[in-house]
Amino acid sequence: MKKRVLFHGLVVFFFPVMLWAQTFTFTADSLAAHGAPGDFFDIYADIHNISSEELSLRIIRTQNALPSLYWQTSLCNAQACYAPDLDTIMIPDPMFSVPPLAPDSIAEFHLQIITDPDIPGTAYITIRVENVADTSDNATLSFTATTEPTGLGELDLPLTGIFQFYANYPNPFNPSTTIPFEIGGARPVNVQVNIYNVLGQNVAMLVNEPLAPGNYQVTWDARDHYGNIAPTGVYFYELRAGDYRQIGKMLLMQ
Repeated sequence: MKKRVLFHGLVVFFFPVMLWAQTFTFTADSLAAHGAPGDFFDIYADIHNISSEELSLRIIRTQNALPSLYWQTSLCNAQACYAPDLDTIMIPDPMFSVPPLAPDSIAEFHLQIITDPDIPGTAYITIRVENVADTSDNATLSFTATTEPTGLGELDLPLTGIFQFYANYPNPFNPSTTIPFEIGGARPVNVQVNIYNVLGQNVAMLVNEPLAPGNYQVTWDARDHYGNIAPTGVYFYELRAGDYRQIGKMLLMQ
């Protein structure tokens, strides 16, 4: 333990300094999935040991809000998926020959989701990863899977052949706004339209699917991943299409 020494006359004061360091990261390329009723989803994330020691980790499903009994979620590692009713899995796990997480190595985690084949809905799942040796050393991700319609539509406009966002309308807006965009190129490309708050946090994913070249529009109803109404404030909408990225700014007035 480090000590800080302050000299004042002949008196010496000692103050302990506590140092906290995250030993791992828990990240995902996408926190949301969208498809048709009956689809199976696999959302992938990486757990990266950034410490100099082997880690034993606990992966906990802390929220599993499913729209119907026909939906199921399972925690999975690179080897297998566990039973849907199991809320906690471990690294290491001798059953599946999963060793402790070595320094500077990555463990694959994925969330498998089965949806209702008949009724659209949205599921909200939260996963926390914690260091078994120190549970204050943890990280959390919240995932969304939906089979609800996205509100994505095509626009009959002349094509310019480039990737671009157009200004959302109305702006400021309440309760919803429409975001037009064009997908350029000559072949389909995977497209994401994300909403972020001023802290850079992903509030909603409006589109996550391959789209052919053309003009489109998508509507945001000011709801976040959990279905909650977002508060008044400035938000940013982001278009990702292959290597292309563009960001626009809008104002929600509740």
